[in-house]
Amino acid sequence: MINDYNSHNLSKQRHFSFFGLLTKLLWTIFVLGLVILGLALVLVGFNLKSIAGVYSQVNDGKTALEQSLTAAQATDFSKANEQAKQAVKSFSAAQLEIKKIRLGPLAYISWFNNYKVDAEHLVIAGQALAEAMNEGTLYGASLGSVIANQGTSSFSKLPITERQRILANIYNADLTLLNVDKKLETSFSNLNSISSLTWFGPLSTRLEELKDKIKAIRLTIKDTSPLTRLLPSLLGYPKAANYLLILQNSDELRPTGGFIGTYGIVQTKNGDFERFETHDIYHLDMPVKDKVSVTPPEPLKKYLGVDKWYLRDANWSPDWPTAAEKILWFYDKENSALSVPSSVVEFDGVIAITPELITELMVFTGPVTIGEETYTVENFVDLLQYKVEKDYVNLGIPSWQRKEVIGEISKIMKQRLLDLSLNQWPQLINLIADNVARKNILLYSRNNDLQTIIRNEGWSGEIRQDWGDYVMVVDANMAALKTDAVMDRQIDYQLIEDDNALKAKLVVRYSHGGKFDWKTTRYRTYTRVYVPAGSRLITASGFTQDKVEIGEEFGKTYFGAFLSVEPGQIGQLVFEYELANTILANMKSYNNYRLTIQKQPGKQVNKLNVDLVFKNEIKSYSPASFYSETNNQKQLKANGDLKIDRSYFVNF
Repeated sequence: MINDYNSHNLSKQRHFSFFGLLTKLLWTIFVLGLVILGLALVLVGFNLKSIAGVYSQVNDGKTALEQSLTAAQATDFSKANEQAKQAVKSFSAAQLEIKKIRLGPLAYISWFNNYKVDAEHLVIAGQALAEAMNEGTLYGASLGSVIANQGTSSFSKLPITERQRILANIYNADLTLLNVDKKLETSFSNLNSISSLTWFGPLSTRLEELKDKIKAIRLTIKDTSPLTRLLPSLLGYPKAANYLLILQNSDELRPTGGFIGTYGIVQTKNGDFERFETHDIYHLDMPVKDKVSVTPPEPLKKYLGVDKWYLRDANWSPDWPTAAEKILWFYDKENSALSVPSSVVEFDGVIAITPELITELMVFTGPVTIGEETYTVENFVDLLQYKVEKDYVNLGIPSWQRKEVIGEISKIMKQRLLDLSLNQWPQLINLIADNVARKNILLYSRNNDLQTIIRNEGWSGEIRQDWGDYVMVVDANMAALKTDAVMDRQIDYQLIEDDNALKAKLVVRYSHGGKFDWKTTRYRTYTRVYVPAGSRLITASGFTQDKVEIGEEFGKTYFGAFLSVEPGQIGQLVFEYELANTILANMKSYNNYRLTIQKQPGKQVNKLNVDLVFKNEIKSYSPASFYSETNNQKQLKANGDLKIDRSYFVNF
C-alpha cells in the first residue's frame, strides 16, 4: 500500500513537473516574443525617420528617371540629363538613409535582415540605372545639340566643322557606351539579387519587366557600339580613308557574292567624299592582258575555260578576308602595269556590295532617271543588265563606255543619301546593318582594330571557326550568264548518330525556272561544300563531270563537284559523309551538339531543312520556334531559309 501510494505520488509529481516546465517554456516564449515585438517596434520607431527617408528618396528617384526617359524619347536630351542627375541624387540619398537603419539584435533574424539587404540591392540598382541614364543623356545632349539645330538639314549641307563635330561624337561614343553598359550590368545584377521581396506579386512582376528592359537596352548597345567606330572611319574620321569598292552581280554567283563587273575608288575625309568613281572591270583587266600572267585555280581553267587569272575572278576564295586581300593584290598588280596608273596606291580596305543593297537604298533615294530611262526598286537589276549587256549596241554606245551608266546612277544615289536629313540617318543605319547581316555588304579593313570589330560582330564574311558541326555550300557560276536570277535552291541536312559515329547526308537541290535567252542558259556551277576538318566522304552523286574533289583549307574539309542543270529541270548534289571524330568526342564530353550552317553571300536559299537524330534524349534545344519540333525525344527537325547564318544548339 505504501509503495503504491509513493508510486502514485511520484507519478503526480512528475506529471505536474512536466506541465509546469511546459507552462514555463510557453510563458518564456510568449514573454520573449513580446520583448522581440517590443524591441522591433522600438527599433522601427528609432528608424522611422530613416525608413520614411528611404521611401521618399526612392520614390523621387523613380519619378525623375521616368521623366528623364520621357524627355530622352522626345530627344530633349538637356532636360533628360537634368532629370537623370536628380535621380542619381535621390538614390544616393536613399543609400545614406539605409545605412542609418540599425536592426540591433534583429539583424540575427534572417527575414528582418533580408528585407534590409533587398532594399539595399533595390536602391543600388536604381542608382546605377540613374547613372547610366545620366551618362547616356549627357552624350545624347552633346550629339543632339547638332541634330536638334540641324535635324531637318542634310549631312552634306553642314559646314565641315559641324560634320567633324558629329563624327567626333560618334567616334568617341564607344567609351561612353561601355560605361553605360557597365552601369546597366550593375543595376541588373542587383535586381537579380533581390529575393525576399519577390513574394509580393506586383513588385515581382515589375522587377522582371525592369530586368527585361535592361537586357534589351544592353543588346541595343552591343549592336550600336561597333557602328560608332566603323561609321566615322568609313567617312574619313579621324583620318582620311581610301577604299576599293567592289560591285558583285549576284545573278552571276561567285564565292563571295557575285561576278565582279564593276570596281570603284572611294576617298573620304571628315565626312566628305573627295573622290567617288566607278569603272568597268574590263577597263583594268583588258589593257594588261599581255602584261599580267597569273595561273588561275584549276576549276576556273577547267569549267570557265580561262588560262589566265584577272581581277574580275579574284573572289574565288569563299573566305572574304582572303578574297579581299587577293582583290587588292590583283588591283595593285594590274594598276601598276597600266600606262597611266591610278594615283591611289594604298587602300585601307575593301567594301563589296550586291544589287540587292542598291534596290533597298532606293527606298530612301527614290527612282533615278538617266536619259530616258527611270530606274526603280522594281526594275533596277533587269533594266541595268539589259542596258549594259544588250541595249548599248542599239543606242550606238561603244562597248568601252557601256557601264558608264552605273557611275551616273551611283553618283546620284550617293548625293541623295548624303542629302537626307539627319533625323533619317537612324533608319538608314538600320537598313545598312540589316544588309551587313544578310551579307549584301562585305567589309574588310587593313586596320587590325577595325577588322577585329568586324570579325567579332560576324560581319567579316570569313569561314567561321566553330567547335561543333558545320556546313557551308559555295556555288560558283561557270559561264552560265545571269542564270542565278532564275535558280531556286533548297538545302536538306540530315544527321544520324549511329554505331558510335555521326553520319551526315547533305542534299543541295537546284530548280531551273528560266529558259534560253540573252541572259539565261543552262546552269553550270562548281560547288564546294565545307564541313568539319577530318570528315570522311562516303559517297556522292548528282555531279555531271569528272569526280568529287576533296581538299582541306580554312580549318575545314571540302568536297567540290561540277553540276549542270537544263532550263525547266531539277538537279541535285548529294554528299554522304562521316563527321570527324572530334565532333562526336566533343558532343559526348559536353553533352551537347551545335550546328552552324553558313550562308554564302549573294546566294538565295529559299528553303532549309534540318533533321537531327541522336541516341540520347534531347533535354532542350534552340532556336525554339514554330519552325522547330521534336517528333520524339531523340529527334529535332527544323525548317526555314538561309537569308542569314543559322545555328542550332541541342542539350542532352
